[in-house]
Amino acid sequence: MTYYRDRVSLLSDSFGNVDMFRLMNQKIIRYHFNKRSRRNIEMTIALDANKEYDVCIDEQNTIYLTYQDLNHHIIFATIIDDRVDPVRVTEAPIKEAYYMKLVIHQGQPHIFYFEPEEVQSKRFRLYHCHLKGEEWAFDIVDEIWAREYLNPLCIHKVNNNIITAYYDYNVEGEQIYIKAFNTDTNKWGEKIKLTSTQSNKLYLDLIYRADKLHVTYCQFSEGNLLVKYERFNYEDGHISKEMEEVISNLGSQQDPTLIYYDDRLWICWIEHERIYSRYSEHEGNTWSPIYCWKESIRSSIVRYKYSSWTEDDDTILKYSFGKIKDDISFMGFGPLDNVEEVPLKKKSPIKYMGDLPEIRI
Repeated sequence: MTYYRDRVSLLSDSFGNVDMFRLMNQKIIRYHFNKRSRRNIEMTIALDANKEYDVCIDEQNTIYLTYQDLNHHIIFATIIDDRVDPVRVTEAPIKEAYYMKLVIHQGQPHIFYFEPEEVQSKRFRLYHCHLKGEEWAFDIVDEIWAREYLNPLCIHKVNNNIITAYYDYNVEGEQIYIKAFNTDTNKWGEKIKLTSTQSNKLYLDLIYRADKLHVTYCQFSEGNLLVKYERFNYEDGHISKEMEEVISNLGSQQDPTLIYYDDRLWICWIEHERIYSRYSEHEGNTWSPIYCWKESIRSSIVRYKYSSWTEDDDTILKYSFGKIKDDISFMGFGPLDNVEEVPLKKKSPIKYMGDLPEIRI
């Protein structure tokens, strides 16, 4: 298998059609797969894309796209059928954007990205770009330090809040924080620290379901990496840590990813260019063995960003590993038809966090 780091997104609309967006050679290309006619159409959406873009779809089947162009402006576009309507969001060029994210919440676009304070600086600003009336507003969500590498940004919608999750490197070490934007008041809440270990970390994913925040990341240990999981209660503006668990063996894991599907919470990751995963049927309290997905051994794999016209708590799928060539399909969760069980070499007891003080956001 080969694990490609290409930026590939899949969207599904209310008619069962699928769109794939891919950034290649400064072009954003759209591949439309029509379910009814069984026709495939390729369209070039942008010719001037730099390194960052994001795309999503709403319940009206409108596609939204944002990217940074080669002149370092932020571009936002709506796509209806094959009509593309782009607008330039920034009045002047900015520095290079990293980990650009686009969320449509209550019909309004919200764009997030990191921007370095100086070229080759390890200090970054997290920006939030959104509409105030007919004008674009730019909020500085936070100013952070990166230890060695800038880690990913995660965005998740929770009722009337948009939660941002990200790393900051300070006197407490390299820790994961969240900050919530209230779309009713247009105000940001306090910055809340989730993790506490002094170990260095990589990667990040987060989902929310039924008053629980589920977080996964990689942590350095004994010169290697391992996948960690933590769960927090998040209810009525309060957050409290409930438990944490080591998910993988020591190794060289990449991109741990959270998925909720078929009443199971899945954590999937890449290791030795193969897909591995575990699942929990009890919201993270207990976990299955580790499974290696055999088909990934002989397949070309990417990590898809996924967006659907409808959202619910029965299936939470923001990212997934899957095949990129021939038969495009997801992999790493679902029926265990073609997997190999992998022994967990070192089992750490689940740590439950009882009677911790709640922090109001």
